Amino acid sequence: MKKSLTLILISISIITVFSCKKKQIIVPEPTLPEISSSGLNTFGFMFAKEVWTQNLLVSTLSANYGMQGDGVKLNLLCRRKSPQNLKTSDTFNLKYTNPDVTLGTHELSDTNCKIEVETISADNRTREYALAGKGSITFIRWDLKNRIGSGTFSFTVKEITTGETVAITEGRFDMVLGN
Repeated sequence: MKKSLTLILISISIITVFSCKKKQIIVPEPTLPEISSSGLNTFGFMFAKEVWTQNLLVSTLSANYGMQGDGVKLNLLCRRKSPQNLKTSDTFNLKYTNPDVTLGTHELSDTNCKIEVETISADNRTREYALAGKGSITFIRWDLKNRIGSGTFSFTVKEITTGETVAITEGRFDMVLGN
């Protein structure tokens, strides 16, 4: 009887040890949100070949508008946990001023737009980018009654110290507007 009990306990121990597997956490690759115009608070773009969206680890996403002089000023801000350095965050800020925000495509230039992009590399080095030349923003919905601003954008930014340029493409936003 003692031998049987010992054999059963050894068998259970062996089965328990071999059935325990380390659980692997799978983090899905980020994807761009669909282009929409319902106020879903979505945002994203391609930074060269990297998908840039807000993430769950650290996320600030806001769209504010207000009057500045004779024009409307739109401020899109996205802060995310840096995929290169998990102890820091990356920031994207687009400040656009236009006397008449209407549906359709508008040119972005240094006279009506300020763009600031800050990334942190794995070696903790900060890289700051600003608008280089011209780009465009297309409003597919600008609804102040329901406080929804939606559209797409694309432009090139230049790293401030090195002059390296990066294309920002496939940009999209569908935001509830604050002020």
